Amino acid sequence: MENRRGISYRGFIPVRREPSDSSEMVSQVLFGETFRILEEEEQWTLISLDFDLYEGWVGKGSINVLKSNNGPEMETDAPLYETGSIVKVPFTTVMDLNLSSQLILPAGSVCPEASGSIASIGGRRFEILNEDAWIKPHKDSDPEEIGNGLISISYLWGGRSGFGFDCSGLVQTLCRMMGIHIPRDSKQQAGLGSIINFIHEIRKGDLAFFENASGEIAHVGMVLDQGRILHSHNQVRIDKLDQQGIYNTECEDYTHKLRIIKRIVSTT
Repeated sequence: MENRRGISYRGFIPVRREPSDSSEMVSQVLFGETFRILEEEEQWTLISLDFDLYEGWVGKGSINVLKSNNGPEMETDAPLYETGSIVKVPFTTVMDLNLSSQLILPAGSVCPEASGSIASIGGRRFEILNEDAWIKPHKDSDPEEIGNGLISISYLWGGRSGFGFDCSGLVQTLCRMMGIHIPRDSKQQAGLGSIINFIHEIRKGDLAFFENASGEIAHVGMVLDQGRILHSHNQVRIDKLDQQGIYNTECEDYTHKLRIIKRIVSTT
């Protein structure tokens, strides 16, 4: 198959493990994200997301195939988000000027640089209705400030958007807003960075990984200051963190056993 690429003009597109509606959702393609088309099978397309190289199947009718004449930004391997902005609030709206219709975009959606309030993405024009809902990725972005705006969003297996996050999807999104690109899954994320050996040496922005009963990495969250952690467990929440793990004050018990803390991002 020729080197073809596509883009999402939807809030999110489910990425499934197998080419079937009944297959589990393992990730999502968000608005503005681009990907490579690897294979096609009847009503399904196997893709590799440009952002994190995650592979999975999406419905063929849910994507838009890009053509080389859609603009110079489509003729390069550089993803759109590298010079653009990301939705930081649970959701916001834009107007699709080509279709004269409104789109609801969840946190994590991306958009290239806009001219005023108008952005051109792959030949389609969109009007940004709330510029305060967007953030430009920057190493000085405060994960706690961003996270506070996402508190109570439900846990969703395979979710990486304001319509639902799993634990690694939340951490990946926070890092992305801080200008750091990390893999999709917690086991992959745990392979990055340097180990922090003592609990008193951790700082905001460190990633804490937790193990299941089999000793495998099964959960991740982002460390805040004052012995707290931001993570997605039932919902996006802030809990206490110590050398044992995550202590949930609601159930008055530990919910996750600490395995390792890694320094991947650097914040002040």
